[in-house]
Amino acid sequence: MRQALLSEIGARAIYDHLSRRIQDPELRSLMVQLNLDGIRSVDQLRDVMRGLGGKPRRTSFRRRAMARALCASSRLIGPRAVLRVCAHAEETVARWYAEYSAYFLQSGDRERARLFGQLSIEKQLRARALGAWVTNLRRR
Repeated sequence: MRQALLSEIGARAIYDHLSRRIQDPELRSLMVQLNLDGIRSVDQLRDVMRGLGGKPRRTSFRRRAMARALCASSRLIGPRAVLRVCAHAEETVARWYAEYSAYFLQSGDRERARLFGQLSIEKQLRARALGAWVTNLRRR
């Protein structure tokens, strides 16, 4: 779960930076919403980790720095490439959450299984929303 938490922290940072850089109001609105969703996801994941006896991180300097660098590179490589990276990351974490859900279901923890199932669905929806922008965003 540590990797999932770090991924969520990185995603939040990317969406936060992109929401300030992107000119298109609809895409900016999506970035703001994804950032808000990410805040909730980080909190939920941290709660689960604490409930299992872990000591989850609050932030990650490296993830935030890499997010800033990736967003800055959007001026050179264009926003489509950055959004493609984000969509791929969302799909990856969705698979992790589905695996966590299956694990908790097998171990009889239905509440955590339900939470990770819901998180997996949310991540899949985010990936689809980002994928639609990757497909339809004008090339530079």
